[in-house]
Amino acid sequence: MSALTRRELLTAVGVAAAGVAVSCAATRTDSATAANAWADLRNRLRGQLLRPGQPDFAPLTTPRNLRFAATVPTALALCADAEDVATAVRWARNTNTPFAIRGGGHNYARASSTDGLLISTRSMNAATVDGNSLRVGAGVRNADLAALLPRTDGGRLLLPGGNCPGVGVAGLTLGGGIGPNAPWAGLTADRLRKVTLVTAAGDIVTASGAENADVFWALRGGAGGNFGVVTDLEFELVEVPVTPVTTAEIVVAGRDAALATALAFQELRHQAERVATGNLYLGHSQDGVEAVLTAQILTDERNARDLLTRLLATPGVRADITQRSWWDAYGWYVTPPSSAYSFWDRSLYADDFLSGEVLSAALDVVERFPAGAERYGAMGLYGWVGGAVHDVDAAATAYVHRRAQVLVEMSAGWPTPPTPGTPVTAIPDDIRGWEEELWETLLPHTTGRSYQNFPDPELPDWATAYYGDNLGRLRTVKATWDPDGLFTYPQSVPRAR
Repeated sequence: MSALTRRELLTAVGVAAAGVAVSCAATRTDSATAANAWADLRNRLRGQLLRPGQPDFAPLTTPRNLRFAATVPTALALCADAEDVATAVRWARNTNTPFAIRGGGHNYARASSTDGLLISTRSMNAATVDGNSLRVGAGVRNADLAALLPRTDGGRLLLPGGNCPGVGVAGLTLGGGIGPNAPWAGLTADRLRKVTLVTAAGDIVTASGAENADVFWALRGGAGGNFGVVTDLEFELVEVPVTPVTTAEIVVAGRDAALATALAFQELRHQAERVATGNLYLGHSQDGVEAVLTAQILTDERNARDLLTRLLATPGVRADITQRSWWDAYGWYVTPPSSAYSFWDRSLYADDFLSGEVLSAALDVVERFPAGAERYGAMGLYGWVGGAVHDVDAAATAYVHRRAQVLVEMSAGWPTPPTPGTPVTAIPDDIRGWEEELWETLLPHTTGRSYQNFPDPELPDWATAYYGDNLGRLRTVKATWDPDGLFTYPQSVPRAR
C-alpha cells in the first residue's frame, strides 16, 4: 500500500495520528490519541487551529468551486508565518495526516481541498513596496494589490496579474499568471525574483535565479503545492506604460453578430497585441448567443476608436468606450465579487487564431447549451497572451505556453445540491455532453495544451497538456525536492523514476 493510499484510508475512518489501528469503529483510545495530536499542533502554532463549528471555519474552508464543498477538513491551520507553515507540514508528515495547502481558495479542482488538515496562508497577507520591489505574503490577494499599488509611489508601479479580486497572488504566480496586462508586461511569474519555501522536510529555504535555481525555475509555472509551500514572494514591479488609457465594453446579440465580433477581436489582437488586450465572452442566451468583449487599449479614446472600427461596425452593437486614468481603468477591469458555485472549466491554447469556420462550428455548439435555472454555458477567447509573453523562451520557466495567440476557455455552471452527498458533486450529464462536444470541436485547431491555473479534473494526459516539453524537467525537480511524494494531490506533478 502506498503512503498516499494509507493516508487516505486513515482519514476515511477519522484517524489523525499515525500508528493507530484501523477498525470499523474508532475506540475511545483512538479518539483520545487524535484529540491529543490536534492539541499538540494547536500549541505549536503562532496562528490558530480551527475546527468545524468555530467562527471563520466555514468561510475559510469552503472552496470557490462548490463541486468540492462536501470535502471538509478535520482542522484548519491558519498560519501566521513561514515557521507556522513548517510546523504544520512537519506535524502532518509525522502523524501521517493528509493535508492540502490553500491561499485564495480558487483552485478549480481538488488541489486545495482535503478531509485532513487544511494549511491556510490567508493570514499571511502583509505587502510592502521598497523602490521597484514588491514583497508579499502568500495570503495576499489581487484585491490587496489593487488597494496598495495605486497609493504607492504615485501609482507609478504595477504587478501584472489577474482581474479576479479573490485570487491569491501566490497561486496566480505559481501557475504562470496570465491577465489583462500580460501582452505588454509579461506574466506575473516573469516578474518574480525570489521566494521563501517550506520544503517536504519542513525546512525553510529561499529560491531565486542565484539560489536553488532549479526549484525557482519550476515555481514559475509548475503550479502550486508541488515542490513545497511558498510563504513569501518578491517581485520586480513594472512601470505603468501610459495614461490615459481607454476601456471598451462591446456587446452584440445573435450568432452572426457574435461570429463577426470574434473575428474582429482576433484581427485587433493581430494588429495591436501589445496595445489592445481583452477577453471575449461568447455565451448562450435567449437570442442564441451573446458576445461581450471587455477590452483595454493603451492609448487615448480617439486612437482607441480607430483601432475598434471593425468591432464597432457590427450591426446592433452596443458599446461603452471611455478614456480613463490608469488606475481607474485597472479598477474597471476587475471582475465584481461573486458567490461560490459549481462549475466545470476547460481550456485550450492555440498558436494561431481560430478561423471563421472553426468559430462558426463552436458557436453552433454554444447555441445548443442545455439551459435551465441557474445554469450557464459559454466559450471565452482570452487575449491575455502574446506580446511580452512571447519574448521569453518556452524553456526559460516552467510555463511552456509562450507561443500561444489565444487561450480558449469552455465553461459551464449549475446549481449545487443543498447537502451534497458525495465528496465531489457530479457534472450533470447534459452539461457534460455539451462541453465535451465543444471540446472536440475546438481541439483539432489548438495545441492540445491547457492552462495549469485552470485545472480540469476530467482532462486526459493532463501533465502533458499543462507542461508540454517542460514536463521532464519538472519531474526531475519534483523527485529532488519531494522525493517521498509528500506534496501529492490529483494532478500533482509526478516524480521522475
